Amino acid sequence: MESVTTAPTPSAKERLLASARVLFHERGINPTGIDLIVRQAGVAKASLYNNFASKEALVVAYLEQELDGWVRKVHGQDDPLAQRSDRIATVFEDIARAVESHTFFGCPFTNAVIELPDCAAVRVVADRYRTMLRAHLAEISGADAASSLASRLVLLYDAAITAAKMGRDDGMISEASALAQELVSAHTTKA
Repeated sequence: MESVTTAPTPSAKERLLASARVLFHERGINPTGIDLIVRQAGVAKASLYNNFASKEALVVAYLEQELDGWVRKVHGQDDPLAQRSDRIATVFEDIARAVESHTFFGCPFTNAVIELPDCAAVRVVADRYRTMLRAHLAEISGADAASSLASRLVLLYDAAITAAKMGRDDGMISEASALAQELVSAHTTKA
């Protein structure tokens, strides 16, 4: 007889984070109440407070999880052997794919800072994301993270994210990508 291996049941903490992720993406942080998160996770309210001191602590844990996922994704999609302009295009293509598949809800870090502007812990995670984004774009382009090229690439990335959130228009994302590729190609030619 063949044994069947089943996946372990997610913990209450994992279910709360999964529920929060979906709800924060789809509805936003402020409109999503604790009761809805708990109900969607299928856990007792006490489980929330046993795992997270507050809703803000849950938001920070959610953002940490988002950051880990973002790092895995960008490094998994990046091909260090490809042309620099192709590598930068991949970053923007990811946004366009999310828009096309209707799974784009904006940047979770920007959204969190906008919704919770006075929460220092949220800002710490968002700042770490911004630093990592800048370093990644700089590395792809062959520039220093403090360079004006890195700043311009971050601005174009932010513009693509905003265009995607506001208009769900992948044409604007393509424009931002083309400009980023031009900047990277010009930088590569100079180097």
